[in-house]
Formats: sequence, C-alpha cells, structure tokens
Amino acid sequence: MDADAQVEALYTAYQARDWARAAGYLHPDAVVEMPATGERLAGRDGIIDWQRDYPEPWGVLTVRRVLGGPADGAAEIEIVDPEGRRFAMAAFWRQRDGLLHEGVEYWITVGGDTPPPGRRTAFPADQG
Repeated sequence: MDADAQVEALYTAYQARDWARAAGYLHPDAVVEMPATGERLAGRDGIIDWQRDYPEPWGVLTVRRVLGGPADGAAEIEIVDPEGRRFAMAAFWRQRDGLLHEGVEYWITVGGDTPPPGRRTAFPADQG
C-alpha cells in the first residue's frame, strides 16, 4: 500500500479507535515528532499506547485531504472537540519496509493566534 493511502487509513483508524488496525500501518520502529509540544513517540507500541490513553472524549477527527505517493504521505486533519473548539494538524510521513516509519505532526488551535501588528495584507477569515 502506498504511503498516502496508509496515512489516510492510519488517521481513520485513530478516529474509529481501532488500535489493532492502526498498528498495522506503523513500522515496529516508527517515530512521531510533535514540534509544537516537543513530544516524541517511539515505536509502534508506544505510539498506539499514547493514542489509546489520550483522554476521552477527544472529539471528531476528519481527514480533509491526503497528498503524496508510494513512499511519502501528507495529510491535513481537522479535529473538533466536544466543546466545539477546532484544531488543525498537518502530518507528514515517510515509509520504511512498506510501513509508516517517520512522522511529524504540526498541531494548531484554529483561531488561536493573531497576526503580527502592522501586517496589512492579512484579513480575518470571515472578511475579504
């Protein structure tokens, strides 16, 4: 299976809380980096344990789009928590031995940042 299809299937399995299916897409030595928080998840079991133990209810995860090909895949993910807060995540993965091996996830809170003062070309999303 190409990396782009595996990336989509991985996050779909996370949303379904189907940990066995999700584990099937990850290399035994997989690593996930999350630069925003400095977290690093190592090994298939460590990644799945972290996902399984994440406090519930964490909301609804939707795969918005996936790009890539045979060895690399990237996904745009949206998460809406039970209180209606929106989060976005960009995930980038590289395969090894036909499984997802190296991942990095960039998380943001939608609307959580304000543009720097003096930026004239930016408009809030609801304007322009």
